Amino acid sequence: MEVTKFSVSEESAIKQYFDSYGYVVVENLLDPSKIQQFLYSYEQIKHSKLFMFFSQDTHLPIQPKLTPEGFIENSMLNPASLKLWRGFAGSVEECLVDTNVTDALSIISGASSHVMMQNMFFDKSTGTIEHQDHYYLDSDPPGKMIAAWYSLEDIHEDAGCFFVLPGSHKGRVIERESAAGFSDHDTFVKEINTLINEGQYEYRSFPLSKGDVLFWHPYTIHGAYNNRDPRFSRKALTAHYYPGNLQRLYASTAPTARKTVNPTVQILGSELEAYRFNAMHYVRAIANYVRRRGPAYDMRRNSYT
Repeated sequence: MEVTKFSVSEESAIKQYFDSYGYVVVENLLDPSKIQQFLYSYEQIKHSKLFMFFSQDTHLPIQPKLTPEGFIENSMLNPASLKLWRGFAGSVEECLVDTNVTDALSIISGASSHVMMQNMFFDKSTGTIEHQDHYYLDSDPPGKMIAAWYSLEDIHEDAGCFFVLPGSHKGRVIERESAAGFSDHDTFVKEINTLINEGQYEYRSFPLSKGDVLFWHPYTIHGAYNNRDPRFSRKALTAHYYPGNLQRLYASTAPTARKTVNPTVQILGSELEAYRFNAMHYVRAIANYVRRRGPAYDMRRNSYT
């Protein structure tokens, strides 16, 4: 099925499509030079024996594990906060807060400023389970967060495409039992599958072109297929934003935020907290090795088959 795309100048069409289907694709949105700078920085760090990141799919701090084709197996959580690797983190931030992207965010949200809650990088598809973002993070009041998926290369259909279930944002929303943790995660996964069967939603996958950005609603069910051909990577960034006049859901205290190169966007966590976040990866990795600790919860499709 052909993917419906809009240019950033089609403001009313973007907003209408997002409200109707719970997602929208804006084509050629990300500056090609920023993509190239990111890819250059990424190639510099991925072979380093000292580089360590927090894996989004296993929720453990790890070193890069490369496939025979040279792709990192695991996804990175908050690469823009890897301040011990400033060149790499800076290239991530430049992409995430590109002015074309923030213009599209404002079209959808109606807000002039935004706060980025988290960000991720995928080199290879990790095969993510179906889920609603609201269970993990959202704005307060809920339902105003916007997520964005940035295609950093032409995505092949066999690379493990990102997918959404159009219209699912208008259905039932699954809450988590505790604001403090995800002890009910397995139950959540089962309830999502029940919700999909009840709504009889279709799956729509996105073999997007380099520079395209997909935005979606926090209630929209989405995920990613497993990679079907190891020759293909699926390089992409993801970020989650809420309007600057709102707060973060599940937060007991008002969070701190730091400035970015775009004055309309802040990122949760102070500059000092970002350095601490990066340094603690090394401490936790050693502790986990000693205690032989596994992941708190797992987002990979293969873990639920």
